[in-house]
Amino acid sequence: MRKQQSGFTLIELIVVMVIVGLLAAVAVPKFLDVTKKAEAASVKNILGSVRSALSLKVASGLVNGVDIATWAFDGGDDALDPMNDLLADAPESYVGIKTIRASGDKGSWWDRNLSASDHWLMYRVKNESIITGGWQASTNPHIISRIKLLEEDGENVGLTLDATSYPYTWNE
Repeated sequence: MRKQQSGFTLIELIVVMVIVGLLAAVAVPKFLDVTKKAEAASVKNILGSVRSALSLKVASGLVNGVDIATWAFDGGDDALDPMNDLLADAPESYVGIKTIRASGDKGSWWDRNLSASDHWLMYRVKNESIITGGWQASTNPHIISRIKLLEEDGENVGLTLDATSYPYTWNE
């Protein structure tokens, strides 16, 4: 009696390898795109949290008669550190208050504070392709914002998180 062989033929193995290769070729670019979108969503979420907290602080200050101009970027000794003064819990990637611009690893947040009235909220982008513009340091873009005073008819009406010094746009 002839013994029956079991296993796969060479042709079957090659077909399976080709199919797996095609699936990988389609999946890898999709995965890279998802990581970029995830970073953008995370950054937008944190900026939104800071904006919301700033709005609540301003509303409280206006109701209590506080001169909110002192909380702005150029407001003097009471200028706000965006992460420390506004958020109860800073993001995990927050590295604290720094005195230089380019500081921290890619994907990290920090408050830049050179003087009592020089406060900036900074984020070093992981994926350079998620934004166009921003502040460039060693070809790695940074999102930089500051708390700016809003005036209307000569009256202080609010504060905003402003990025006009180093404008950027999202690439989505």
